[in-house]
Order: sequence, then structure tokens, then C-alpha cells
Amino acid sequence: MSIIREPGNSTPDRGEGEAQEQDTKQHAQDTKPFTIVALPDTQFYCDTRLKLSAKWGNGDLRRYFYAQTAWVRDNQERLDIAFLVHEGDVVQADAPEEWAIARKAMSALDGKVPYCMCLGNHDMGFKKADNKYGGNIGLNRTTHFNTYFPREKFAKRREFGGSFDPTRHDNSWYHFEKAGMKFLIISLECKPRDQVLEWANKVVARHPGHRVLVLTHAYMRADRSRKTDGGMKPKGNNGEQTWQKFVRKHKNIFMVLCGHHTGEAVRTDAGDHGNQVHQILCDYQGLHNGGESWLRYMVFNPETNKISIHTYNPVLNMFKNGASSRFDLHYQMNPDSGSTH
Repeated sequence: MSIIREPGNSTPDRGEGEAQEQDTKQHAQDTKPFTIVALPDTQFYCDTRLKLSAKWGNGDLRRYFYAQTAWVRDNQERLDIAFLVHEGDVVQADAPEEWAIARKAMSALDGKVPYCMCLGNHDMGFKKADNKYGGNIGLNRTTHFNTYFPREKFAKRREFGGSFDPTRHDNSWYHFEKAGMKFLIISLECKPRDQVLEWANKVVARHPGHRVLVLTHAYMRADRSRKTDGGMKPKGNNGEQTWQKFVRKHKNIFMVLCGHHTGEAVRTDAGDHGNQVHQILCDYQGLHNGGESWLRYMVFNPETNKISIHTYNPVLNMFKNGASSRFDLHYQMNPDSGSTH
């Protein structure tokens, strides 16, 4: 906005003062920190079919899932939580009663915190078997997910962008705005098929002005290597193939989040356009009581171009502070501060 002053008048008029005040308010809004929460594998909290969680001897573990989402809901305002993502293996063995537990847990966020979920190998393709587990998982892509988290419910939400299959909710994308920036989260199935990656490429290409976070289940290991083996029955792409066919191609992709492998890891690679892509694994199912409510939250600070990663347990009210649990990542958000890439 241009301000024209009368000759000889050195006192700002009311319009200029109001403009300066508005600019100050806008700057504060555009640099205010906000948060994205990541829920890693919650399968043991919903373990009713195979009852593998009995090994801990602490009974029903669903309380940990409920505690996670209740904490996110109750801290939405304090942390300015913009979005929550679930990294897959929502349930243990794709049983309807397990999905009912997951629906109850996630419903704490409805109308409070936008969220999306991706499918893990435990969320699909279960078949009973005479083995030590009582069945096999991930044999195919059949799932009860869409019954308990139907597309039509989420399509009504303003953050919903679309899905690969117009009748299903898995493989979907969401969007939101924070601090003057547009974000897009694209959720991909476990071992995404070629046609799903082709769809994902088109979605991202159509949104060059959005900053893209990719959510998928089995992408990298705790040793920081991208997953290179098939590992599961359904035909699809492993982590390295997903990087080569999709992630590296787009200059606006800045992050990949995943679970599946117990542990923590982070690696940063340059995409084809020189953009830095932070790839982050967290999965606490191997800890006591199947994870005991450990989760991740990421604080985006546009003023400092920093993403601060925190690992927190809402039940125990404690943080993990090791190098792989509490760390900062550089990500250019404030154009006025210059880039250190």
C-alpha cells in the first residue's frame, strides 16, 4: 500500500499508523510457532484379535491410545496444533472391534484437531493361521478401515482435498494454512502401488505453492536406510522406490514421516531440485506396554526457520531427550532471514 504525504508534512497520518500496526500484527501472525503431531504405531493398544499384548501382563492397553488423543485435544491451543498424522499400524490385525477402539480414540479430535491416517501392514489383509500368532497380516489390501473412517465423513471437512479412489479414504490428501504458508499432507498406503504414486505425483504437481509432507508407513529403518526389501505380501513400492519414483521429484516436498520399524531415525537428502527432504522414523511399539503412549510433536518456528522435534509421553508426563528423540531441523519458512541450505 502506498502512502502519499502532503509536502512539508512529516507527521504520519492516521492511515499510515494503522497500516504499520496492521503490518506488525500480520508479522506476528506469520511468525507464530505452530505444531504438527505424529502418532506412531498404536497396534498394541487395539490388540483384541491376537492378544499379543498379553506378554506385558497389564491387561487392556487401549487407555494409552485414548490418553494420546486426549492430550492432543487438550493441548491444541497451548501448542497451536494445526494437524495430527497417524503413521499406520493403527490396529493389530484388522479386526472390527480393534477399529472400533481406534475410532473412539481418534474421535476425541473431531472438531478440534484436523487429522489423517495411513494404512500399515497390520491394518489390512488378515487371515487366520495355525501359527504362534494365530494369524497372518498384510496378505492383501482388504481392510475395515474405510468402514470405521469412511471417506464421506472426512470429505465434509474443509481440510480434505481428495483421494485416489473416490469411494475409499486410504490414499488421500489434506491441506491447511499456517503462518502465511500453505501445507499439503498426502497419505499413502503401505507399499504404495505404482498407480498410487502416479496419482500422488499429479496431486503434488498441481499444488506448486503448497509445502508437502508425505505420510506413509514402511519407508525407512532405524539404521537410517530406506526400506529396500519387499517384506510384505501386497505388490507395491518399498521406501527406496517411493523416494525414486515420487519424493525426490518435487521441489515442494520437505518431509516424509513413517513408522513400522521399532526405533527412531532421521535422514536428510536433497531432491532433484536441491530441496532438502527430512525423512523421519519413529515407532515405539517395542517398548513396554506397546509404547505406553509415546508420541512425537514437531514445533514449526517460522521466525528461526527451525522445526523442533519432541518425543513425549502424556501418561508418564515425561520427554525423551536423547539425540534421536529431541532434535532440531532447519527448514526455510521466513524469506526475510535468508537460507542456510
